[in-house]
Amino acid sequence: MKAVHLAVEGAFLRYVEIPGADPPLIWLHGWQCSSTGELLPAAVQPPLGGRRSLLVDFLGHGYSDRPIDFSYRLEDHARTIVDLIDANGLHDCGLVGHSMGGGIAILVAAARPSVVSLLVMAEANLGPDGSGEPFGGLTEDEFVEHGFSDLLEGQAKEAEAQPQGLRAVHLGITRLLEPRAIYREAVSMERETSPSLRSALGELKVPRWYLNGELSGPEPELERELASIGVAWKVVPQTGHPMGLQNPAGFAETVADIVAASWQG
Repeated sequence: MKAVHLAVEGAFLRYVEIPGADPPLIWLHGWQCSSTGELLPAAVQPPLGGRRSLLVDFLGHGYSDRPIDFSYRLEDHARTIVDLIDANGLHDCGLVGHSMGGGIAILVAAARPSVVSLLVMAEANLGPDGSGEPFGGLTEDEFVEHGFSDLLEGQAKEAEAQPQGLRAVHLGITRLLEPRAIYREAVSMERETSPSLRSALGELKVPRWYLNGELSGPEPELERELASIGVAWKVVPQTGHPMGLQNPAGFAETVADIVAASWQG
């Protein structure tokens, strides 16, 4: 476990580093998740053996600090990852972003185009999906007061009903979240960034890959849209959205294949 102090926020961003060969992969997790909880099982799989990886927990998630006055907007999360890249003196790296982390990875790649040489988006957030007000229309204060505890209670019941299922594992990750973080992130994901994530993605010149879980079902329209801007498509077998937990070996093998194809030599 390592930490980077963020001077603007007065907070520590923490990450697990797996030693290995450069350029490293920086893993960015999704909403209500953490890289140390959900993506670490993939990063340590044999197909990625020997590859340096940095598994970052965003502020408000996992082992990182939980500053109340941080915005938790996608753009500001991206800025903290840029700070981590700069603090580590990285001159080349790849980004593996899952769900919300995929959208943040796009913003990071746009901010450091001379450093990020590979972008892998696993069922990434690519902009507002029209789902409306978060958490059934609760205000932020209402969510902090009782909505988050209600969320945990509902997830605990699901876990108890299926103690060998994914919910039982993920509940431990959810318990570590800052409630204001996931509320503000939900609001941020329903507001278009400037430039939009799709626009920023289209402007990037590095190899870009979108991973879709086999169990999530085909997305032919999205696949065609991304192909039109040069984003390659790859299916991760035997998994749905939570691929880092549901099939970490398959996720790792897919990422390793992409690394081999994109960082030849």
